[in-house]
Amino acid sequence: MAETEYVVAEMSEPRAGRSDGGGRPGANPGSPPRVDPFTEFNERLWKSWNLALHPPRILVGQTPSDPIYTEGRMRVLRYRPLPGAAGKDRPPILLVYALINKPYILDLQPGLSVVEDLLRRGLDVYLIDWGTPNHLDKDLRIHDYVNGYIDRAVDAVREVSGTDRLHVLGYCMGGTFAAMYTSLHPEKVRTLALMAAGLDFDTQSGFLNVWSHAPGFDAWKIARTYGLIPPTFFNDAFGLLDPLRSNYVKFKDLLNRIDDQPFVENFLRMEKWTNDGIPMAGPTYAEFIEKGYQRNLLVKGEWTLDGDDREIDLKALTMPLATIVGLKDNLVPPECTERAVERVGTKDVRRFQLPTGHIGLSVSRTAHRDLWPAFADWVIAHSLGDSPQGRPNPARSIKRSRIRRRPKT
Repeated sequence: MAETEYVVAEMSEPRAGRSDGGGRPGANPGSPPRVDPFTEFNERLWKSWNLALHPPRILVGQTPSDPIYTEGRMRVLRYRPLPGAAGKDRPPILLVYALINKPYILDLQPGLSVVEDLLRRGLDVYLIDWGTPNHLDKDLRIHDYVNGYIDRAVDAVREVSGTDRLHVLGYCMGGTFAAMYTSLHPEKVRTLALMAAGLDFDTQSGFLNVWSHAPGFDAWKIARTYGLIPPTFFNDAFGLLDPLRSNYVKFKDLLNRIDDQPFVENFLRMEKWTNDGIPMAGPTYAEFIEKGYQRNLLVKGEWTLDGDDREIDLKALTMPLATIVGLKDNLVPPECTERAVERVGTKDVRRFQLPTGHIGLSVSRTAHRDLWPAFADWVIAHSLGDSPQGRPNPARSIKRSRIRRRPKT
C-alpha cells in the first residue's frame, strides 16, 4: 500500500523565558526543581493546543506493496516479502476489510502491523483496498461485492500465486462478506478466518444491535435520502457506543502523556484512521441492516443476494475455520461471531480470543505478541502439502481477460 502522509510538525518545546522551579531567584543550586501543579498543567495544555494547531508528520500503511488487480476504485494489493522471511512456497492469504474505514488499520505502523506479522511468518499476503466510492457506486449492493469484487479478487490471487485455493481472513463487515463468499464458492478457499465478524445478530449486548430495532428505524429510507452514506454518519454512531471515552477520556490521556512522543504519534495515527472514513453505497448499507441486524437471515440460512437465487448456507463452510474475537468488543460482541460456529459444516475450528476491543485486535501490542504469530502458525499448519508444484492448478485456466486492470471511472 502506498505510504500515506499525515501533516505533522515536530513536538514543540515550551516557549523561551519560562523558568522551572530550579530557575527561580533564591532556589538552591543543584536542588531538584519544584513543580507547581497549576503551571505544569498549563504547560501541558499549551503543548496540546500547539499539537492541535501543528500536528506532527506521521506515516501509515508503510509496508511496500504492488497492485495485482484493479477494478474501478478497488485494488488488490500484494505485499512484498520482508527481508529474511521465507521466500518459497509461501501460502497465499487474502485480507478482506470492511467498507466503512480504510484498511491500513491492518498496517498501521511498523511493529503494530498485522500485514507485517503475517509476512514475517512466511505468508504471501494480499489485501482488498476498496478505495473511496463515488456517485457511480451509489447503487451497489452486497451481491456486487460478494459475487463481484471479492470473487474477481480471489481469482486474481489464485492466478498470481499459482494455487487453486487460498486462505481468506475477513475483518468486521469484511468477515461477514467473506463468510457469504466462502459459503457460495467453497472450492476456492482453503481456510476461512472470521475476525470480529457479524454473523449472528440476535444479541442485546451490542448497542448497534439494539438501535437497529428501534421503532421507526428505516434503513432503506436513510439509503434513499443519502444515496452514498457519508462517513460522518457512521462516526457519529460509533462515537455513541462509548461517548465518555470518545469525547473525554482519550483526550485526557493525551493531555497527561503529551511529552511521550511515541504515544502522541500513535494517538494521531488512530485519530487519522478513525476520521479517515469512506462513504458506503446506500443499498449495501440498507440490505446489511435489514437482512442482518433486523432479520438475522444469515444464521437462518435465508439470506439471498440479488441475481443469485441460492440461499447462503453456513453449512457449506466445511474447510478449517478460525474465529478471532475481542472479549471487550462493543461494536461486534464476541457472540455475534462465535455462536455462528454451531451452524457451520466443519468440526475443525480454532477459536482465538483476546481481552481487547474491536480495533485492539489489529493494533494492540498484546495482539501482535500473542495473537498474530499463533494465527499465522495455524494457517501454515493447514497449508502443509499444498505446494503448487507438481499438481493441476485450475487457477491457470482462468481467462486472462478476468485478471486485468480496469480503468478507473
